[in-house]
Amino acid sequence: MDELSKVAFDVRKRSKKLLSLLGEDLHEKEDVLSLALLSAIAGESIFMLGPPGVGKSMIARRLKYAFKGGDSFEYLMNRFSTPDEIFGPISISKLSKEDKYERLTDNYLPGSSVVFLDEIWKAGPSIQNALLTVLNEKVFRNGEQEIEVKVHALLSASNELPAKGEGLEAIWDRFLVRVYVDRIIDEQKFFDMITSSKLTNPVVREELKFDETEVDGWSPLIDSIKVPLEVLSVISIVRKYIERFNQSTGTEVEKNIYVSDRRWHKIVRLIRTSAFMNGRERVDLSDCFLIANCIWHSPDQIDMVRQWVTRAVQKYGWSAKYSMETVRSQLETFTSDVEDQTKEEKELYMEAPTVVDGEYHIIEGFSSMNNRILADDFAMMGRGSSEVNLYTNTGRSESFTIGKFSDTEIEVRLGHDYHKYKLKSSKEHRIGKVSKSITEDVRIQLNKEADLLLKYLDKISHEIEEVRHSREEGVGKNIFLSENWRSLIDESLNDLWKLVLNYKLQTEKLKRSYGG
Repeated sequence: MDELSKVAFDVRKRSKKLLSLLGEDLHEKEDVLSLALLSAIAGESIFMLGPPGVGKSMIARRLKYAFKGGDSFEYLMNRFSTPDEIFGPISISKLSKEDKYERLTDNYLPGSSVVFLDEIWKAGPSIQNALLTVLNEKVFRNGEQEIEVKVHALLSASNELPAKGEGLEAIWDRFLVRVYVDRIIDEQKFFDMITSSKLTNPVVREELKFDETEVDGWSPLIDSIKVPLEVLSVISIVRKYIERFNQSTGTEVEKNIYVSDRRWHKIVRLIRTSAFMNGRERVDLSDCFLIANCIWHSPDQIDMVRQWVTRAVQKYGWSAKYSMETVRSQLETFTSDVEDQTKEEKELYMEAPTVVDGEYHIIEGFSSMNNRILADDFAMMGRGSSEVNLYTNTGRSESFTIGKFSDTEIEVRLGHDYHKYKLKSSKEHRIGKVSKSITEDVRIQLNKEADLLLKYLDKISHEIEEVRHSREEGVGKNIFLSENWRSLIDESLNDLWKLVLNYKLQTEKLKRSYGG
């Protein structure tokens, strides 16, 4: 194992244990907690939208136990909030003795490791400006000096989105991860919550917690995580969905989804962090589902962007990973080669039912006056029997039970017995293909094509089974995804496996057709 593998493997074990301990009794908020931890390690902030009393502040309080020396700062904003209440009061001694305007930041936002700002959009302009600098540059200007803000996690919440035209767009854009926090849906979990005793603080051993130095040390390792082609393919497709959606809104530009280049760069770093904390050296398609939490602008867009990401992963992600379009093209080429090498064109005389009055076939020797069948009805018949109308030459019809015996023959039920009749037919001259014998050299060449294709399809099958096995063992499951997302991954794996199996069956059938 290289350094990246060793560190990432250890981080995954600790992260899983931490999330298990911190998530006890959170009741359907475990996914939000995991996203908050991921955001913190990635150096990003998270915004939680939802009604009051659904556990948003509890998530922030729990998260502080993930960090050594975890001091938390929590504040409920209102329109009368002052910078003193957020960033600390002015030091009277500094002001009186040294004539310096500095704040006492300990136990306030600049001196805390986990910060929770509730009802953030109610903050005034002076707080907004200072907060924007903290979010942008991770620094706070305290008097004449700039101090580095060592906030591990900055969480914000509100029951509403920022109002338009109040200059809040810049702060809104800085919250990379956005999540809707709802009330408890599962009834049993709801009963567990309302009947539980007062929640106690989680007990987390110090060796499980993350400290500032090691988190800083992970940054170059996270930046070295590989981003493969299939992940870039998913991002490309999602961007196209966004572009198409924005075009559909017409003049209602306020409904548009805007994702800046800077934001995409941060999104990629977030999914790199997910890969790292899941113990991997490269981003995989499961990490891509996190994109859905980073691109919506209003609650009515949440389900839509989830569908975009899901379709991009299922239709294009796996296809790019295993070059399925190339496989399909190779199978088409092999099919064409088999056709060219094993068949030849010849002039054929084929018997076909004649058409009278532009739409009927005549049933020869049929005793009833209803001796006509519509050509379209005959063409659509399967090999089983069905109720079909037969017509007279004046257009009157009667229903009969009829079976298609061959391309020129039918069986008609009369009483309890079936009677076979021939349709009036004629010989038609056509150019058709008939089988021809092939040389051993041609057989060997076709076998090479087939075996290369089958070998690659077997390789894909083997890898799918490995992924399935690792997911069953829990090793391959992304610790930052909900069960709903995980079930979509399993579903897309099954779809890929079915496609691979279908291609294998087609290849093997073609191989048997020429005795390969």
